[in-house]
Amino acid sequence: MKRALLAVALALMLVVAGCNTTDQGGDSTTVETTGEPTDVQTTAEQTDTQTSEPTETTTSDDDEGEEQAEPCEYRSEEGDLVQVQGACLGFDANQVYLNVMEMAGVELDQGPSVRSLSPEQTNPYTFDQFGFDNESFQAVMGIAPDGTPDVYVAGFASPQNGPDGSTEVDVVMRYINASGGEGRPQGPEEAEITLAHEFLHAIQFYEGSQDRLAANLTSDGVNLGDVETSLVEGSAVYFESEYQEEYMNRDAASRDVSAWTNSSAFSMYQLGPYVMGERYTKFRVNSTSEFQTLYDNPPISTEQIMHNYMPDEERPLDLSVERGQDSVWNHYSTNTRGELFLRSSLRAGVSGPDAAAAAEGWGADRVMVFKNQSYGDAYKYGYAWTLRFDNASEQDEFRSTFQGWLESRGPLNNGVYQMDEDHTYRMVEISDETVVVLAGHERFTTQTVATGNSTDVTVTMTDADQTNSSVQSDDDDEERLVTAQASAVRAAV
Repeated sequence: MKRALLAVALALMLVVAGCNTTDQGGDSTTVETTGEPTDVQTTAEQTDTQTSEPTETTTSDDDEGEEQAEPCEYRSEEGDLVQVQGACLGFDANQVYLNVMEMAGVELDQGPSVRSLSPEQTNPYTFDQFGFDNESFQAVMGIAPDGTPDVYVAGFASPQNGPDGSTEVDVVMRYINASGGEGRPQGPEEAEITLAHEFLHAIQFYEGSQDRLAANLTSDGVNLGDVETSLVEGSAVYFESEYQEEYMNRDAASRDVSAWTNSSAFSMYQLGPYVMGERYTKFRVNSTSEFQTLYDNPPISTEQIMHNYMPDEERPLDLSVERGQDSVWNHYSTNTRGELFLRSSLRAGVSGPDAAAAAEGWGADRVMVFKNQSYGDAYKYGYAWTLRFDNASEQDEFRSTFQGWLESRGPLNNGVYQMDEDHTYRMVEISDETVVVLAGHERFTTQTVATGNSTDVTVTMTDADQTNSSVQSDDDDEERLVTAQASAVRAAV
């Protein structure tokens, strides 16, 4: 299935295009933010947006306004592979497509249609269209928009599969103003970079690149979504950078890793696949024409992408988690979030460099999602995030940093750090390599027991307070206090 792509960029990153893979088929969307990255901590309460899982992009031809006829030097001619309608782009879109094909080393006899919308014709995007859910594990762990971010979609590409297996691609360019101007309008140069990015996505759709990549990805303890996004988007960002140098007489403008390191938790997580994906693509390929060879032997974790490891290096460690048989809350799912998610979450409460250092020892993780069974009460959620680190020293560094994160969430009440009833936190040390972070509703974080060893962990939601109980570690005979008190967190000295 062709996967939807969501493009995200910060003005500070110097370039506008970038995308983010979701599990929904449909649009490849380019989004730009005009706000600077911020050091302000993000919380789940700082947005009014609450949604369910993302659906296909709601923007459509019907609600984007009427086309306007205007004088334009660059209009499509019969026989062009790319046919453009709408606002004047200010450059030859067909030539841009030919350039990107040349960079990719492919020859196609078909091209996407392009619909160009002026600022007046463009409907603003909001964060609910990115699938952000205020009750999600992501939001509970601080990866949430800070207030109402200034974000807009600069363009998107939509693949359509015909009954005969053929693929057609439609590209929509938004906020187009050929005379340029301040603020959101995309002038010709900015729009050309955006279109080069989206044309690479069109080529990926035509070539079946995402299917090729998906066939070679492993699901063994990794976050496939972030890995896939990083490779698909890393290729597109790599292309837009090289395109500027080769065809626009400009220096190749790579994403700013330093700025990304100090961006907000939400921006870090959204932009990570583009920033680090571009860097990893450059690490693995020698030219733009080789971009698809990366899909035949892809990395298996965001750790490998963030640190430029080959697929057989620094593989995830063994880690198994299970729900205790006597658990009083239902266990709904288990998944892996990866080092990028860990680093972004830590950024919500500590500095960018501290978050990077504490996350660098990531070895494996599993997130278990629990929900209460009471039909009389509103649904309440709890999350048990088991993290295994490469060694005891790395685990110790994480716990020390995470203590600061816990204190940033709120005061210590009844054995948990509390923002409100639905956002409480407690850390349980399982072994010298493994910890469990309990998050969510107060009933879950105060009544849950986590036991096990470095590789096998059992999580049980009980009907009694557990914040001052003790459990037996399977690694040794030492009792470990299951509590959020600083003594149990045991910061490094």
